[in-house]
Formats: sequence, C-alpha cells, structure tokens
Amino acid sequence: MPLSRRSFLRATGAAAALAGIPALAACGAPADAATPRLTVAFAGTGPLGTPDPHVVGRPVDRARAAAVADTLLGWGQDMRPEPHLAASVGPDRTGTRWRIRLREAIAHDGRPLTSADVLASWRRILAPATGATAAPLLTHVDLTASRAISATELEIVLTTPDFLFPLVLGAPGTGIVRDGRGDAPIGTGAFLTTGDDPAVLTRHDAHWLGAAPSRELEFLVDDDEENRYQSLLDGHVAYAHDLFPHSVRRLLGRAGTTVVSAPGSATRFLEPTGAAPDGDVLADPRLLEAVRLGIDRDELVRTVLLDLGEPGDDLFGPGLAHHPADVPPVVRDVGRARELVVAAGAGSTAVPLQFDPFDPLSRPAATVLTEQLEAIGLRVEPREPDAPDADPSPGLRFRRVPAHPIPLHLRAAALARADASEPAVTGAAFPRPADLAPLLATAARTPDERVRDDALHRAQLLLRDTATAWSVGDEHIGISADLTGVEPARPDTGTWARFHRVRWG
Repeated sequence: MPLSRRSFLRATGAAAALAGIPALAACGAPADAATPRLTVAFAGTGPLGTPDPHVVGRPVDRARAAAVADTLLGWGQDMRPEPHLAASVGPDRTGTRWRIRLREAIAHDGRPLTSADVLASWRRILAPATGATAAPLLTHVDLTASRAISATELEIVLTTPDFLFPLVLGAPGTGIVRDGRGDAPIGTGAFLTTGDDPAVLTRHDAHWLGAAPSRELEFLVDDDEENRYQSLLDGHVAYAHDLFPHSVRRLLGRAGTTVVSAPGSATRFLEPTGAAPDGDVLADPRLLEAVRLGIDRDELVRTVLLDLGEPGDDLFGPGLAHHPADVPPVVRDVGRARELVVAAGAGSTAVPLQFDPFDPLSRPAATVLTEQLEAIGLRVEPREPDAPDADPSPGLRFRRVPAHPIPLHLRAAALARADASEPAVTGAAFPRPADLAPLLATAARTPDERVRDDALHRAQLLLRDTATAWSVGDEHIGISADLTGVEPARPDTGTWARFHRVRWG
C-alpha cells in the first residue's frame, strides 16, 4: 500500500553436497476459510504495485516476491543453499554444466511450472530493460547453450566454472514464474495476486508445501518505525517488521505482543568513502587504522543497539558459512590511535562522517562515535549522505549490510570500484585488493570444499583492513501474541518473512 496508508496504520557445502540436493516433504497445515486476513507491516516508502519477483529492492518487495514466486533453492540460516522449488541440483566435473530437476509444483493457473518457465524467467532477469536485482549474479549463464531436457529437468551452462553457483539459485529476485512474466506473475508461491488491490494476496490452495492457514495476506508499508510499533500495539497489524532496539525493549514482557529476533542479521560498517587527492590526510591508511583502534565497540553496542547485538570483528557475517572463526577481536588502543592521528597529520582536519540513508540507527551511532574519536584527537563532522548521483566525497560513512552468503558478498566487493558511492547488488561497497579476484576464482573453480573454504577465508582477511565492522546486530519483528509460526530468521533465508505457516491461535 502507498505511504498514505499511515493513517490506517495508526488509527485503524556446494559441489559434493549439492550434487543431489534431496527433496523436501510437503507439510502444510489445513486451510481454514474462516481465518481472518493476516496484515503485516514493513518499512519502506512509495506505493506497492503488483509484486515483481525480479525487482526486489526493498525488504517488503522481497517478502512479497517470496509469497508469490518460489526460487529454485533457498538460503539456510548459515547462508548455505537448501532445497526449494528444485528437487535436486548437481554439477558436472567441470562446474560449468548444472543439471536441475524440478519438483512437481502447481502454479497459480492450475498447471505445473516447467523447465521452459525457468529459462524464460532468467531471460527476463538478464534483459537490461527489466532492471532486475539479481541480474549481476547471472551474467555467467549462457542461456543460448542452456536447454530444457524435459518438462521437469533442465541443463544450465555457465561460461566459467562455478561450484558456488547454487547460492545464486536462492538469491532474492530469482523467483520462477510462468513464461517469465514478472508484470503479471503466475508463480508457485503460497499466495497469488487477485483483485484490484495489489497489496492483498490470496491463498494458493494447491501450494506444494500445503495451503497456508491465512486466506488473505495484506502488506502495508510505512517508513516510520513508531507507526509500525504503535499499529502492532493497537491490533491493526499482527506482524511489524524491522523494529528498533528501544521498541524491542518496550515490547519485551508486555502482554498481547512478543518479539522474534534473529541474531547476526546485519553487520554495521564504518568505511571510507570517495578517494581523496594525493597528499590529502584523508587518503592516509593510518587514519583508518586510528579509527579501528580508537572506537569502543562495546559501548556502541550497549548504547546504540541496547545490547541486542555483538561487537564486530571487522569482517562481514559472523556465524555464516565460510566466516573465519579464529579471528581475534580488535582491542581498543587509544594511545596508539592518537599516535596514528598525529602521524597522519589529521588532528586539525575535519573528517566528514556520513549517515547511512537506510539505517536510522547510524544517527545515534554517529553521536557516540564522534565523542569516541575526539578522545584520539580526531575531529569528526556527522552529515547527511551524498546524493546518489554525486561523486563521493572523501571521508567516512556508515553502512549496514544485511546477512547474505559470504561468497556473494566477496564477489560484490571484487567488482565494486574503490570510489563507488552506491551499494552493489548485495549491499557491499569496499575497495578492491589486487589479489582478491584470484582467490575468488579459486573458490569458484574447485569442487574441494576445504580448498574453497581456505580461499574464501583468505579473501575476507584481505578486506579486513579496508573497513571497520563495529557491530553485528539482530533483526527484530514484533508480532501479536496470538500469532504462531513466525521463526527467528536472518534476512532472505528460506524462513524469513514467510507466511505460509503462520497461523492465529
């Protein structure tokens, strides 16, 4: 729904393991025609048109796309691929040819989805006019050489070996729909589009996991977090996505509502922005090192996240597959940080600190961080972010990166320009070390999980000096106490914002 509904809200292991991914058993609950509509609220601005499974920039778009169109695979809580619409996925020995077998799944038009629909969906994703979110992930797919073997089996040909390819099959924006039509999607999801209101979805009784308990699912969008919180308390919504820590603290122990939190859902970075001119103190790597050593991560987590998170280890994705578990934490050293600031000649230089336009918590974090950096002799000036089309100005910025597979995060980092001002497809934006790409190539072309894991670990350590991860926070959802079936799930995983098992009572 458009933002004008605010008044309503307030007052009314890849190669070997994937050689044969097993099928999931259907386990849906009986549908009750008398069940009331399930109304959920997400952050966001702008109207909600027909859900396009291939253009999913906002969390609400990804949740709606997942409701109407299944992806071939899903992501588990550790961001490894899991079975979904595909019953099995497996490579040849080169990692360039992948055989995919579909499970029997009835689409919203009453007919099974086919291999031809998969290829048509991918053609639309790769068409430049679509503006598809996942297009950068499929650029190495050779659709001319790929083919449908039968109605339920297809062969995908890649231009380069990629034993990490199954991760792409679970990415947001890769939903499979009849004839690849995203403007009027006919998928196999638990809900379908009907009627004149695109924000209201209707139950798909023939869903392969069983019919959802709720007969209707309505999405509301409001970027005011207090509105979402209050609407939950007032009973106007049963599910309020992305609540802030102070709202979570207010809800805990309150009758009639509860909170579902997923640990490790977002890594918050403090990273350099645009390249500074040669000789500028903002280009001195000692300045970034001073910031890393000068901030108090524990205090930031305590005061900004209200202890609903963990201090960062300067790497993306703790708790996810391929994250190095033996990286020692960064210990605050104010004395050494001061020495680095003096050596860089930055004591009298104002360092711009840009808020994250997609993370309201970056504002209170900036207040705390400014005080901490003053203690090491660094003068920081918090400010609004650069315009999207402007050249990035040198300085520091906050960046909140939702959890997603580490290999995809590293690929985005390798492709991003050092002076990129906009996030890549996964939200990463880091300078590119010269030898990062070869490590990623090694990880992609080897079927040996140990070799792959070692290459990915080394690639992450290369990035550790280019940004400061000050926290790993939780994602919080407020729900009615009468609602069951909402699981703590990291963003975009197979159980995140999925409503086919959510029921009243």
